[in-house]
Amino acid sequence: QGAVLLRIWGRLEAPASGPPTGGEAQPAAPDTTPLPPGLAAALAEPPPQPLQQLWQLIRSDGLLTPVAATLGVAASAAGTVLQAPLLQGLMILAPELLREAGRLDVLALVLAFMFGLLLLDTFLFSTIFLTGRRLEARLRLAFLSKIPRLGDRYFYSRLTSDLAQRAYSLRQIRMLPGLGLQGLSLASQMLFTTIGICWFAPAVASIALLTLVLMLAVVVLAQPVITQADLRARTHDSALSRFHLDALQGLIPLRTHSAETALRREHEGVLREWVRASWNLTYWHVAAQTLAMLIGFAGTIGIIFTYLAARGDPHEILLLLFWALQLPAVAQLLFQIAQQYPAMRNIVLRLLEPLGAPEEEPAADVTAPPPYPASETRAGVTAPGVAIDMEDVVVTAAGRTILNGIDLHLAAGEHVAVVGASGAGKSSLAGLLLGWHQPASGRLRVDSEPLDGARVAAVRRMTAWLDPAVQLWNRSLEDNLYYGVYGEPGMPLSTALQRATLENVLATLPNALQSPLGESGALVSGGEGQRVRLGRALMRPGVRLAILDEPFRGLDHRTRRELLDRARQHWREATLICIMHDVIDTQGFPRVVVVDEGRIVEDAAPEVLAAQPESHYRRLLAADEAVQTARWQSAVWRRLRLEGGQIDEA
Repeated sequence: QGAVLLRIWGRLEAPASGPPTGGEAQPAAPDTTPLPPGLAAALAEPPPQPLQQLWQLIRSDGLLTPVAATLGVAASAAGTVLQAPLLQGLMILAPELLREAGRLDVLALVLAFMFGLLLLDTFLFSTIFLTGRRLEARLRLAFLSKIPRLGDRYFYSRLTSDLAQRAYSLRQIRMLPGLGLQGLSLASQMLFTTIGICWFAPAVASIALLTLVLMLAVVVLAQPVITQADLRARTHDSALSRFHLDALQGLIPLRTHSAETALRREHEGVLREWVRASWNLTYWHVAAQTLAMLIGFAGTIGIIFTYLAARGDPHEILLLLFWALQLPAVAQLLFQIAQQYPAMRNIVLRLLEPLGAPEEEPAADVTAPPPYPASETRAGVTAPGVAIDMEDVVVTAAGRTILNGIDLHLAAGEHVAVVGASGAGKSSLAGLLLGWHQPASGRLRVDSEPLDGARVAAVRRMTAWLDPAVQLWNRSLEDNLYYGVYGEPGMPLSTALQRATLENVLATLPNALQSPLGESGALVSGGEGQRVRLGRALMRPGVRLAILDEPFRGLDHRTRRELLDRARQHWREATLICIMHDVIDTQGFPRVVVVDEGRIVEDAAPEVLAAQPESHYRRLLAADEAVQTARWQSAVWRRLRLEGGQIDEA
């Protein structure tokens, strides 16, 4: 359990083969097995440099502001260090100044010095504030513009709550310039204080320099350990946020299935790991800070005793003592700033990780028109289908082969049904055409062009996809139907309502087309949501590829068959792939593909496959017929009919 941090150095070379009899070891042939595209990209990716990337954003406005701020910080630190000898000098010269006529001039100079420091601090504060705001705004705009261009696989591999937390943590970026300049100011104060001690008491210069170097070394050397501990604790914290989101979204299923105990047990396990990681982080914080403080106080004692042993002026011991005590005090403040560095670095790293993720389609293609001529995609006209060629395609995911040796050739406008047991790889086959998966080997072509890069975006724009999950938004019925429609719709809205049998749904809604459907379509039934999804796909213009993945599983058998016939009639010229578990209904297709354990095991007309006694298709067809006839029509079942909110027993 817990977070596992991995560091990939590269690909392991094949070991040398054993020595032959009476000879020396022969070097093994290099491993030429092609890596999956995702792993190859990860190995080729340079190590993340979050602070360097932020520096590039800051300096994009020019170097004048950061250079002026740096010089201002150095001047402010020097002024802070000079305040002590200035005050001591005024105390020593006070009797003479009271008798001189120019005492007002001296007072005016002191006030001007203090006022100059105040103006300098005001300038630094405003510069830090504006720089932080600009940096946050740029990152927020970059983050919001990048998210729509990321692929589905990116979001499937990450928690929704974790991505939401990353977006929320953008507000902390505005603090980063302030922390940087504050750390620079404290380091400058330590440096100028050490220089002052060396100038004031050369006998203790070696002790002062050694104290400064040791304290800074503790601060620097502790950063890698604290950074790793902070990242581990932050990862567990993001994992904990998932439970809160799941509890809000799935409260009813949790109570229905009495899963509270299981969820609480899992939450407690993650919570224990978070406590351990947080305790480890606190331990390293306290240990490093304590060591730095001990070094600082030991150096202070050494400076004072060495100065007194060298018979220094006792009247000037006060200034030396003040400067010596400043070293551990400023070091403690610097360490507190340094403690925030790992947290800020990890926040920036988690924010920049989506910005550096590979885009699935170019930004210029997001709102581009359909690739087919507009004259061919007007309402009521179906564009010709696409030709699909897969040759020895292998797909891997999470180190596991999910499709292996796929050879499939579909002519333009061909309709094919895909069947197979659950987990056989049917949806993964469709995911290849949608761009979710990239072939680890083999060739995938659409209209004789490789399906990669911008071509994926073009194919998606001419694809109507009915996925197994019903995706409805808390908007009006009209907005849900027009979702994904660019330009002129594929058919009039009234025709889509009729073909998707949505007239009865429309009659039950209080505000007809303007009625909101609720969060995730909560105000309509599951079957009604299936028909809304079909109506949305029917209105999509320029469809050349239709992918129906369990399209009507929430409806009764007669309605499923009727809607499937309507969909096939509408997309009669398009290439259509229908993934289904109702094997009986596949007999109306001219071609059936059977997938088993990630391979295409059969591909022929349904009547040909059904006539083969040992075919997979015949076994699936027999099992489906047994369910429809022998099992569901058995006398042991009571038949209840739900219609119009009333239950009647047949």
